Amino acid sequence: MSDLNENLPIDMEGRDSLLENFQSVPDLAKSYLSLRKKMGESSRIPSEGAEKEEWSGFYQSLGAPESHEGYTVPEGISDELSGTISNMRKSALEKGVTTGQWEELVTPLANLEKERMEKQSTAKESALEQWKQTAKEKYGSDFDSKAALAERAYTNFVKNNPDLSAVFDATGMGYHPEVMDFMIGMGQNMADESTPMGASGGNMGTDYKSLAARARKIAKTGNMTNPRHPEYEEDYSEFMKIQTMLMEAGYQGMGDPRLAAERSWP
Repeated sequence: MSDLNENLPIDMEGRDSLLENFQSVPDLAKSYLSLRKKMGESSRIPSEGAEKEEWSGFYQSLGAPESHEGYTVPEGISDELSGTISNMRKSALEKGVTTGQWEELVTPLANLEKERMEKQSTAKESALEQWKQTAKEKYGSDFDSKAALAERAYTNFVKNNPDLSAVFDATGMGYHPEVMDFMIGMGQNMADESTPMGASGGNMGTDYKSLAARARKIAKTGNMTNPRHPEYEEDYSEFMKIQTMLMEAGYQGMGDPRLAAERSWP
């Protein structure tokens, strides 16, 4: 029987484990001193001018991950916030942020973002239902035929313009009464195969290429995808005004090939 077995209390917690790993009291004492030394070294704050590796080891002893990928990025949040949080990880690692501290930092941000997205989605669905109901009441029995004309314009015009398509997908604005009227007119125009009235459209003094370029620029800003953006109403109004002018001149909106910029799509 070992001296360790004789000196350890019978009812001591973890007694069997100690007896399996140590043969004597001196063995146990040496292990304790070694562990204490390691703990002292790991918890010692590096001196000023210490190498990056020494600081990294110190931070890891406190709970920081080995690399920035050890910090989790919450799921179910917007791409924008996800990208921001991803970029924060390298700075967090340099500052020695522990994984626990990281979770305490990003969890509230993620929860706020999820709440915002849910509210935005609910508002969008509510607006869509209202717009659809308004359109059905307005067109009555002609709703299906009108919707077909709008769909024709959407398929041939909106889908071919990535920026504008993103706006429609994000806002569901295709069912907005004013937008639907515009799309119906465009669809009818396409069905009638009408063409611009002259080289520059109906008004010879209007630079329709510049108008189309302006509409593309507005669509590209993305302001119209967020009804809460301070420039949403202004950009939306100007965009629709330009599209109407182009339609009245016989063009198929800002994406009409005859109004394409000299260079590639901006």
